[in-house]
Amino acid sequence: MKIRERAVVLLGLLVSLLLALGLAGSNGAQPERPRPGSARPSEPMLIDDFSGEGSGKRFGTRWESVSDRVTGEASGGKIEFVNHDSRSCLHLTGSVSAKNDGGFIQARASLSSRRGAFDARSFKGIRLTVKGNGHPYALHLRTSDTRLARQFYEASFPTNEAWQDIEIPFARFVPRSLRKPLNLRTLRSVAVVAPASSAAKEFEVDIFVDEIAFYRESKMYKKLTPEEERVIIGKGTERPFTGEYTNHFEEGTYTCKQCGEKLFDSSSKFHSNCGWPSFDDQIPGTVKMLPDADGVRTEIVCAKCGGHLGHVFVGERLTPRNTRYCVNSISMGFVPASRSGGTERAIFASGCFWGTEYHLQKVPGVLSTTVGYTGGHVENPTYKQVCTDRTGHAEAVEVIYDPSKTSYEQLARLFFETHNFTQLNRQGPDVGKQYRSAVFYLDDKQKEIAHKLVGILKKKGFDVKTEITRAAKFWPAEQYHQDYYKNNGKTPYCHIYRKIF
Repeated sequence: MKIRERAVVLLGLLVSLLLALGLAGSNGAQPERPRPGSARPSEPMLIDDFSGEGSGKRFGTRWESVSDRVTGEASGGKIEFVNHDSRSCLHLTGSVSAKNDGGFIQARASLSSRRGAFDARSFKGIRLTVKGNGHPYALHLRTSDTRLARQFYEASFPTNEAWQDIEIPFARFVPRSLRKPLNLRTLRSVAVVAPASSAAKEFEVDIFVDEIAFYRESKMYKKLTPEEERVIIGKGTERPFTGEYTNHFEEGTYTCKQCGEKLFDSSSKFHSNCGWPSFDDQIPGTVKMLPDADGVRTEIVCAKCGGHLGHVFVGERLTPRNTRYCVNSISMGFVPASRSGGTERAIFASGCFWGTEYHLQKVPGVLSTTVGYTGGHVENPTYKQVCTDRTGHAEAVEVIYDPSKTSYEQLARLFFETHNFTQLNRQGPDVGKQYRSAVFYLDDKQKEIAHKLVGILKKKGFDVKTEITRAAKFWPAEQYHQDYYKNNGKTPYCHIYRKIF
């Protein structure tokens, strides 16, 4: 009798499961497969903590020592699992030489399983805790595209003799000996590498790794419902003709559901009869285009938080702009024109934008801050391009504030009081025109206030090097730069407040 009762219960559970699966796929789209080891959107996924107990090891990780034996055989080393500074660590030691076209040793771990390569699209990059000997090291990623030993994707990082937490976004990985961009759907291995370089052709390797993990956003801007998460984080699609904004044409601004960034003005929205809201233009710099995982379409995401919006299509001749941003309603919010006023904007540059943002975002009345690049001659610049000091851009901060709670002059005074405005094209250890002190004014009133404050400083005996120039287009920086100190629990190293005015 008990066996029969258990069988009935199991049958009921099976029927419930099948019904749930059927409902999950009833929206007209393919049900999305859960990613291996998937976690909440804000949580990291541990690759290894080297505890030896398997706690948090999602991959059954096995590390192997690899050297340049297939090239120059000039380098050699070993990996050990040790306890150092009361931490369980991987310890990579040896020597590296660039002789005979050699030049590396590495500790490599497979990310593949019986299900195949690892899909890392829901993550932003790799985080590791390391302690080295002052030499630069690197991470290497291999995918299904890296068929030859010399092919990989590389991102370097500095070390010193203190423990440090390092986040390396996938955007920083550069392809070596192949042209294909990094395909996050097919990761096969990760390696901690000691590579020879033009600056260090020979050196002794000594690096400890305490923990290594995939990380997502350090901050969730808004708690999402399961369905919002399916679309915005999981890159899903809502059913056509069901979205709140498909036939919505009120005057106002469409925003990102996750972070609140303004994306589209209602003036760019049009009837396309495709089943989803359609726009023929974006608010400049707010929407980022990426190759879609299907290899055919172009995905669009929020440039600030990376949330999935939909896809963009060109050449359909539906509007004079010949472009259609096809967006999921569930990925957006809407601010009516009657409520969208009441804010003002300012742009300042004072060296590394992390520190500039840190102080400005603490001011009561500041509604949002965005770090980015302005004042240069390259369209949509990347951090790597700006760091060459050849694009003309400055690392800057855009501030949106409520003028009833603070003023432009209060913000400008704080700007001057939190950096060394007597330095030309540098700020502390950061050297280059991208680190210049600058006020980018948006109107004559801001220009007048900036010149007034500079005049006061000169009367106080300061040799002011701050540039005052009309604002050009502001390009938001990569997501890992946004709210940097807030997300990492640190404080600026060269932006210290001191009372001047």
